[in-house]
Amino acid sequence: MMAKEKEQLLSLLDDERRWCQDAEALDADGNAVHYSDDAAVAWDITGALCRLFGLQRACVLFQQLDRHINGKRMVFGWPPPDTAMVAMGALQDFNDRVDVTFESIRVQLETIPVWSWSARRGGAASENEDVSTAQP
Repeated sequence: MMAKEKEQLLSLLDDERRWCQDAEALDADGNAVHYSDDAAVAWDITGALCRLFGLQRACVLFQQLDRHINGKRMVFGWPPPDTAMVAMGALQDFNDRVDVTFESIRVQLETIPVWSWSARRGGAASENEDVSTAQP
């Protein structure tokens, strides 16, 4: 995740009323809507990523955020599963757990490592950077 993306995500989910569970997005009446619906006022983690960055970029970010929240996992099977969709499902499962709160979501988002060009070029990574999982 790039620093600007992290900033945008934190800005979108800056208030508990802008986060939801059990749907990718909700309208003002609490009805489930598509993440890109103009009536959407609240999003889960995956809906927020898709809303901000589009599905293609969100698929990359699903994997990064899933590793941050749930750790690395071995994926087995043939044909190999779509790892972006596996990560999306894991993030949705996390988002929708009864013990997950807005505060715990914010902690996870605030602590996700960001990609840094200087770290990529061999410079020192800051405490909030992890170049091993960064993708531009």
